[in-house]
Amino acid sequence: MDKILYLAPFNLGKRDGGGLAARAFYDALCHLYPGRVDMLMPREYCGGRYAEAVPVPPRPHWKALLSGSIHRYRRFMQAYLEAHRGEYGFCVINGGIYAGDMMDLIHRAGLRIMVIHHNFECEYHKGSRDLLTLGGIYGGLVSRVEHMAYSRADVNCFLTQADINLFEQAYGTRPVNCLLGVFEPKDIERPVLRNTEPGNIIAITGSMDTVQTERGVLDFSQHYYKCFRNLLPDWSLRIAGRNPVASIQDFARQHADVVELIPNPPDMTRVVETCRIFLCPTHVGGGLKLRVMDGLRQGLPVLTHAISARGYDMFYGEPFFASYCDEASFRNGLCRLSSLPASPDLQRSIQDAYFSVFGFESGVERMWQAVKTFNNL
Repeated sequence: MDKILYLAPFNLGKRDGGGLAARAFYDALCHLYPGRVDMLMPREYCGGRYAEAVPVPPRPHWKALLSGSIHRYRRFMQAYLEAHRGEYGFCVINGGIYAGDMMDLIHRAGLRIMVIHHNFECEYHKGSRDLLTLGGIYGGLVSRVEHMAYSRADVNCFLTQADINLFEQAYGTRPVNCLLGVFEPKDIERPVLRNTEPGNIIAITGSMDTVQTERGVLDFSQHYYKCFRNLLPDWSLRIAGRNPVASIQDFARQHADVVELIPNPPDMTRVVETCRIFLCPTHVGGGLKLRVMDGLRQGLPVLTHAISARGYDMFYGEPFFASYCDEASFRNGLCRLSSLPASPDLQRSIQDAYFSVFGFESGVERMWQAVKTFNNL
């Protein structure tokens, strides 16, 4: 039987959004097609549990400028498919900006293509203020490449319904647009709930060295911190994550009597489990914010900015989930969640709701439904 070629441009061993999501998708495909999935990934990320992945070498910057391609995979993919002609039935690519300029050469090799769109890329890259959008000013290049991927893919998969809506508004409808969502990788087990009473602590987690996280924490500090202190004067705030940037360190230092900063925690579960509420203040970018999963996985009520609530639609209206977009909605959500009892029954009910949608088994079923659409093309 034909094999599956899986392109993961992320570090699957790293605990960040792209890496965790791509790892879960890979695990699901391997579960459905054991021994038939070959993965291409950057050479620097191969090794350990992914030692058998096909390494894609980096390219010098001058070659990037001359080639006109915004990634390293096009020329490698062309040579690889020529060397392995006839081995693969379909190709799964994470990210439209990686897929866009490779669609024709992959189709010419006889493969059908599934593109997993992790974000509406123009929105995401503008929010990140990266080089591809000239610091968030111009999104034309990203949109052009993403449009090619979307319009030429046999199957498009998305992490949120909001992203499907954005794609269809920008690029039109396509025959097969699937809501794949995000789910836990195969080896992530359900955490054992704490036996001790949690403290009156609100947790913020994430990669503290990214533009989106920094902007979210600063937005909270400037527009919502005073409301938090007025409403819950006896509560504290715990911020934890990788390599906190100077501005986040400054915020914690200025409010050291209330704010605890934990850089590079070895186990995020231990950080979150003694808290009462999980807060996600990220208000820019797109896609699904996996950091919200840190709170739900541990059975915590979640208060999130409306931008970061995308992909968690199934929890809208639940007593343990609230979103905000201004001070009034922030105050209402915080008041409601802080009044919930810190009980094991509440935690178990939140965990049950979370794993029913975000557990690996549920994710495998959604991946299977997406893959099955190839048979109907």
